[in-house]
Amino acid sequence: MLPIQGLKCVYDTGSRAWAIELVLIGAESEVAVRRFDVDGPADAEMLIAAFEESTSSSFDLESGEIIFAYEYASLSEVDEDDLEDDAEESEDDDSEDGEDEEEAEKANA
Repeated sequence: MLPIQGLKCVYDTGSRAWAIELVLIGAESEVAVRRFDVDGPADAEMLIAAFEESTSSSFDLESGEIIFAYEYASLSEVDEDDLEDDAEESEDDDSEDGEDEEEAEKANA
């Protein structure tokens, strides 16, 4: 597998088709470019967004697959104080909404 260094969307005026070009770094730091046809600019944008959001991406030469990997934070890594602060802010917002409703009812009466 080769790491993907970049992606770009291209419109080939000769074939009048959209494509994605992958920039790959191979052995001995040689740069290779692979082009893949896509159905349109929306598909190209989706692939570019997946590349930008991934923590790593690679291209499998044998299967021809593009692989995007993502790293997610586990809940155990979240600071418990932050969770408590978020819960308190949520309660404060709820109580303010209740006060606004009470004031509106008094004004209508």
